[in-house]
Amino acid sequence: MKAIVLVLVLLLSLLACLDLAQARPGGGHSSAGQGSSSSSGAFPSDPFPFERPYSSGNYNTGTPVQVEPVGLVIGLLFVIVLIILFKRLEDRQVFTVAPTAINRAVQQQKIKSGLESLKQSDPNFSGILFLDFVHSLYSKFYSYSTHPEFRYLSPFLSTELQQHFQQAQPWTINEVVINGIRWQEINTQGAEFESICLVIDANYTLHLQGKSTRYAVTERWLLHRTKGLLSSGSNKMQALCCPYCGAPAHFTDVGQCGHCGSVVQKGEMQWCLDKRAVLETTLLAVNELVAYAEEQGTGLATIKQTDLTEQMQGFLQLHALPDWDAFWQAFVEDIVKAYFLTIYKHWSSRNWDAVRHLLSDRLYEANSFWLDLYAEKNWFNRLDDIKIAQIELVKIEQDKFYEAITVRIFASCYDYTEGPGGQVIGGSKRALRRYSEYWTFVRRTNAKQHTGPYSLKQCPQCGAPADKMGQTGECGYCGSKISTGQFSWVLFLIMQDDVYEG
Repeated sequence: MKAIVLVLVLLLSLLACLDLAQARPGGGHSSAGQGSSSSSGAFPSDPFPFERPYSSGNYNTGTPVQVEPVGLVIGLLFVIVLIILFKRLEDRQVFTVAPTAINRAVQQQKIKSGLESLKQSDPNFSGILFLDFVHSLYSKFYSYSTHPEFRYLSPFLSTELQQHFQQAQPWTINEVVINGIRWQEINTQGAEFESICLVIDANYTLHLQGKSTRYAVTERWLLHRTKGLLSSGSNKMQALCCPYCGAPAHFTDVGQCGHCGSVVQKGEMQWCLDKRAVLETTLLAVNELVAYAEEQGTGLATIKQTDLTEQMQGFLQLHALPDWDAFWQAFVEDIVKAYFLTIYKHWSSRNWDAVRHLLSDRLYEANSFWLDLYAEKNWFNRLDDIKIAQIELVKIEQDKFYEAITVRIFASCYDYTEGPGGQVIGGSKRALRRYSEYWTFVRRTNAKQHTGPYSLKQCPQCGAPADKMGQTGECGYCGSKISTGQFSWVLFLIMQDDVYEG
């Protein structure tokens, strides 16, 4: 019966095509535009992937379509072949893909095993410090592109990538914003090298021939280093610098430091970017800032660390705590809820500097761009009547330098954007928006343990008002850099629930 239906559908379609071609000899349409461009698989050799246009559509020449009888015969033969294939498919056993949750758990375990292997051979390795390093390298890879300063990165780039922009037009890239960095693979089994593969979601503005265009990109980065290396201290890992003298990266083409004269070979003292692939590129328009799509992922099950119970016990032992509740209740009230409400309050009023001491450097920088753009347009993203419905513990990580706690926060608010005259140009004042997000808080392992509630309006080191932090995250009274988590918890990362993978 299914085969008969299939034949009828195909025959009717063929007849319809014949009739349409005769009725509309010049029919059809044409469309072309620069939309999104994507590539996947092996790392592409195209050095300028974000310049590739993508076009689709039918281009009609106006020539009438003539269908010969032989074409009808070929069409009928094609239908017969389809019937045979359809029958064979009916007799086959159907295999389904494993549930996403299972695949995710397997991936989590692979990453966990890879990180543990790294830490066994390199006790100084810190995932947080490594991600900070990649953040710095990514930003400078683009902002230095086509400029003489690009050679400053020579020890951190493969020879191929060091020559990446030599034939490029003299563009300028700025306003680099990294939205997320995800672990994809960690390989410590190589005889000479160990590697880490990451997926990076970012966006930047490209200025070329008097035109400025903003792109959103997803990239895969593969970094490697010589096997058996011991990571440098935290000060040398959080920024691009000479691994010998610690001075800011200022290298020649052959990797010689402009400060101490030492020559740094690729991958022998620090991680080196070996290959990169642009997986997806999308043009961004300013009006997309006020486009409100439906929330995705709020109803998904919470993704929790597979060994969360064991990590909780390890955290208790490290801090000599009697039970989990003794820590958790205070953490939820003083950190999670307090930070969440305070950060979004100041986001809504475009007063981002007021929460500088609560944010990691890269989270502050990433969101500063958007708020600056809102200020330029005189827009406000209002988040009224925020209420937290639930907070779930998701993940605990610890290394020699940092400890991190990730929670999933379920909340609701009236989310809308106001234009210059106070008019609503996106979102709604009446429709309550329910959502959830994964927030990761970090602090140094030797951070001072607070016995009382946090004061979000004071420097956690000297107690002075937190009104002079500036863009660097340094207290204007005592000079301490607060955004590193040295003195208290800082918000390190916000991930949306539809992209969080654990």
